Amino acid sequence: MVGASRAQGGGGVGDPRAAGGEAGAVRAAGLDEAITVAAPIVADVRERGDEALLEWTERLDGPRPGGFRVPAERIAAAAVEDDVLEAMRRMIAAVRVFSEVQRPRDTSVEAVPGIVSERRWVAIDAVGICVPSGRAPLPSSLVMTAVPAQAAGVRRLAVMTPRPVDAILVVARELGIDEVYAIGGAQGVAALAFGTASIEPVDKIVGPGNAYVTAAKLLVSSHVGIDHPAGPSEVVVIADAGADPALCAADLLAQAEHGPDSEALLLTDDPVLSAAVTTLVDGYDNITVDLVSSLEEALARSEAYAPEHLELLVADPEALLAGVRNAGTVFVGTSAVVGDYAAGATHVLPTGGLARASGGLGLESFLKPLQVVRAGTVGVVAAQQVVGPLARVEGLPLHAAALDARLAGSAA
Repeated sequence: MVGASRAQGGGGVGDPRAAGGEAGAVRAAGLDEAITVAAPIVADVRERGDEALLEWTERLDGPRPGGFRVPAERIAAAAVEDDVLEAMRRMIAAVRVFSEVQRPRDTSVEAVPGIVSERRWVAIDAVGICVPSGRAPLPSSLVMTAVPAQAAGVRRLAVMTPRPVDAILVVARELGIDEVYAIGGAQGVAALAFGTASIEPVDKIVGPGNAYVTAAKLLVSSHVGIDHPAGPSEVVVIADAGADPALCAADLLAQAEHGPDSEALLLTDDPVLSAAVTTLVDGYDNITVDLVSSLEEALARSEAYAPEHLELLVADPEALLAGVRNAGTVFVGTSAVVGDYAAGATHVLPTGGLARASGGLGLESFLKPLQVVRAGTVGVVAAQQVVGPLARVEGLPLHAAALDARLAGSAA
């Protein structure tokens, strides 16, 4: 990914924010290169297991004299300041409350006489969680991924983090997670996906990471489930003349500090606000301030961009909210930072335009629907009237024969 340059009054043909297609192309830049780098690493770990995992880990992240798994004593001894621990517990509680109310309802219906079809939601058995800790440790990401998984009933959680600092280990301990591996990158994703002699494979891999983690998740996605690919952080702020320039700038800066490839965009129809915020964010190449003709144009631009975070800092935010379809989370009159830590709503959100077709990580991300069908003789008779003609058209006579045999058997 490349950072966007700051330019007031942009949005021309060359501006990736001007149209969804161009934005998607620019925001996906670099992932092809990451896949090229990650592919041989993934293949090597799949082929040689722990030996390759150790070689790649020590080459990329340093020696691992104690092995991959973090000892239970190390997790037990981890410590953070009292206020940090209290904040962690509050965050865990909020995410748990928000997650537990998301459980979808099982359904059962007799759509055809004599045939009862059910759809039951069951938990995925084993989930691997990627927790960034390279440039900066993100214990909050472990909360956001592990708590909904636990609420869903996932039996086993395996955490991978290249630098298992105390803050991450304290969260693991608070959540009762004891399977933590000091690995990361493409090699860690491959180990979770395919398993090694020391790491059992999982059924799904979730959580954010750098471009190589994202590339590796895509590479293993035909073997295990994954969440959406996580890219650099994004925020779009739509503001009108009543918005506070200092607060707009603060929110833009908060998301921009994630890294030079993060993108923060203010769309406003007020030239005074535009000029004021431009001054306040001067020097940040990944922040853009654009003056638009109307809030309707701002919303259209945001919908095409499909941001991870969308803030509505306008006099009538509910009116704009009614037209929002493409965003990870919408913040109505408040800061996206609230959602990063304190709202209970997930901060593991689609980026790179993927909010056009997907949403944030939730309880359902750790569930799968199991269908159950029951049919007695009456149901088979009803089914035969559908199966017979359609099987004939599709050239599958043995499908029809299977039902004929059941009916012949029941009549005998």
